[in-house]
Amino acid sequence: MISFPLRGHVTNTTNNLLKAGFVALPAWLGITTVAGFLAAGYNPIESHVSVMTLTEGLSHSLVNIAAWLAGVTLILFSIGVWRLSERRISVGAICMILFGIAMITNGTWPMGSRLHGFYIIGIFNIIAPALCLLDIRDNDLRRKLHAFTAFVSVSAVFYLWLILTGFEPEGYSGLTQRIFGSINYAWPFMFALMALKKQPAT
Repeated sequence: MISFPLRGHVTNTTNNLLKAGFVALPAWLGITTVAGFLAAGYNPIESHVSVMTLTEGLSHSLVNIAAWLAGVTLILFSIGVWRLSERRISVGAICMILFGIAMITNGTWPMGSRLHGFYIIGIFNIIAPALCLLDIRDNDLRRKLHAFTAFVSVSAVFYLWLILTGFEPEGYSGLTQRIFGSINYAWPFMFALMALKKQPAT
């Protein structure tokens, strides 16, 4: 069960949980990039990251580690957002937790398994940033993150639209995944940066 600080009082625990938002982007993009160089015959421009879960060796292990690390840190970050919101139920944080769980399953089961992504629950990441921001009571923080949150949300919808319509450029699915995935992971990073600047640990 999530414990909450006193209204208007941000604790060190909350700040430390929010710092997990700094990890997801470099963990996912950085580690999977290294893995891509190690995977024989793998083309990061053409192929999704999950393709490497079908390989063997170090690249497979690195991709799993990246997914687990991103997933766990997203969950920790979400708990920090939940605590910061001071709400009994934070729908945005719950959606972000679901995204974190999806990432952990990506690092547990290979592509092709229905458990890889846990039945596509990662789709909640499309609405998670906007709902997280709505749950935050600090109007100044919401104002500062409004434009970036809108950009991230629209980018996620646009990427899904590209995939569903088949308009994703042929031969560039790996590149588009990395571009739009990085935008998505940048939201926890930016939120943590803005929240920690505004509310230092006490």
